[in-house]
Amino acid sequence: MVNESNRREFAAIPIVAVLFGIGAAVLAASSAGMWAWLLAGAGLLVVGVLALTVFGRRHRHPAPQAAPTTAAAPKPPGAPYRVLVIADDSCTAPSFTSELLGHAAGRAVEALVIAPSLRSWLAHWTDDDGRRAEAKRHLDETVRALGAAGIPASGATGSDDPIEAADDGLRTFAADEIVFATHPHDTANWLERGVVDLARKRYGVPVTHIVVGR
Repeated sequence: MVNESNRREFAAIPIVAVLFGIGAAVLAASSAGMWAWLLAGAGLLVVGVLALTVFGRRHRHPAPQAAPTTAAAPKPPGAPYRVLVIADDSCTAPSFTSELLGHAAGRAVEALVIAPSLRSWLAHWTDDDGRRAEAKRHLDETVRALGAAGIPASGATGSDDPIEAADDGLRTFAADEIVFATHPHDTANWLERGVVDLARKRYGVPVTHIVVGR
């Protein structure tokens, strides 16, 4: 079944086709003379620069100096083990909550969940809000599952860049551990972008990657 976000992307395909059609028409008219060639070339240059800008922003993480302070501080006896979860999907499997509890070594666990609103390149051009609604659903399902397992949790949707989402979460939540939770179909994307490795170098607390199955 095609979800709402996919429908919006499919609906935007004709828009892209029209843009290509306009470009083809300009090129066809270029036989009118040198000025038409210059106009066509300038138009293609502008489109190319815009495309490179959008693509580059999708793969650019915040600068290292923008990272919040995360040095682990001594905890008073009985203080909960605080976990920041960056989740690209719904983390409802019992194995996920069990692993979080296992990391706490017997301490109570408190969690903040940030769900990045993962967006495709086409969504950047069409201002597609479907991805944010999907992230909100993942967030709500994860918070409910953690609460049902006895883990107090709150959360919010965040930037489509998981590193920026983690930075934002850490500014309000002093975490003892950061967990990047990915569904198998998105794991390769985050690993290829170096998200987990970068987080381990960037933050002064343990960083764990958990692949969550349905």
